[in-house]
Amino acid sequence: MSGVPTRWRSVFDDQIDTASQRSAQADQHLAEGDGTRAMQQAYPAVISAATVQVWMAAPPWQVPLGADELQRRVRERLPSLFAALTELDVQHALTSPWQGADAEPYVREAASFVSQTAEHYRQWVSEE
Repeated sequence: MSGVPTRWRSVFDDQIDTASQRSAQADQHLAEGDGTRAMQQAYPAVISAATVQVWMAAPPWQVPLGADELQRRVRERLPSLFAALTELDVQHALTSPWQGADAEPYVREAASFVSQTAEHYRQWVSEE
C-alpha cells in the first residue's frame, strides 16, 4: 500500500467502516419494521461507498476534484434504485414515511453495494 498516503488510507477505511455500520443499522431498522429509519441509514451508506469508488478511480492525492465534480461522479456510481432516488427530492424522500416492505429493496441493494465496494477496496489496497 506504499502508493497511498497514510492519511488517505485512514479516510478510505473510515468511509468503508461508516458505510458498513450504516448498512447494518439499516438492516436492523428494517427488521424492526421501521422503513423510514432504514432508508435514513441506507442512503448515506451508499453515498459513502460510492465516494470510495470515485476515490479509487481518481485518487484524491493525485487528482483533486472540486466539490461539484466529486458530487457528479458519486451520483454516477450509485446503484440503480438510489440513482433513481437522487432524481427526486432526496430530503423529502428520506423524511417521508416508508413501510418496511417498500424500503427492503433499497436496504438490500445498499448492503450489496457496500459489500462489493468493501471487497473491491480490499483488492485495490492489496495491489498498491
